[in-house]
Amino acid sequence: MKKLGLSLLSIMIALSITGCGSNSPTIPKIKATEKFQFSNAKLNLSQLVKTEIIYHTQRELEDILNAKLSKLLDNDGLLSDNNNMNKLIVNANYERRFVGDATPIPTDSLAYPNYSYSIKIMNNKKLLGTINKDKLTFRGGFVMNLEIIAGTLRDKKYELEFIDALANTIFKDIKNLN
Repeated sequence: MKKLGLSLLSIMIALSITGCGSNSPTIPKIKATEKFQFSNAKLNLSQLVKTEIIYHTQRELEDILNAKLSKLLDNDGLLSDNNNMNKLIVNANYERRFVGDATPIPTDSLAYPNYSYSIKIMNNKKLLGTINKDKLTFRGGFVMNLEIIAGTLRDKKYELEFIDALANTIFKDIKNLN
């Protein structure tokens, strides 16, 4: 029994020293300007099923994303209209998901969306680097999880939170360039 206890203790110490590995993608080190030119992100909307409820159009979601990204960049002092600054080209994919959309009986109720995006950092016409993020999924809190289970996310207002999260994630990657 004593040997078992010592073995468990040594395993726990070893795990606490080494930690757990993470497979999260790293942002490449790019020698970028301190501020950036940014005009518009492109957003591609997809969904598996058609619904009777009218949600945001691709254009509306793209406008919301652009407004949020511009505001975040401007508030943090990262936005510039100076042509000597690097230009950001952002392309995002937003997969609108519904409860049961991969089954024969889908609903009109929103589920957590999937995201992916790329950020190209340009110096004039020269590509300095690209940040790619794939297979991202919005994760809400406890209450939203219950609303998903109950199928009560049946209004386009909920997508505002989803797009806000996407904009914040993109912004964090841009901010980490400096």
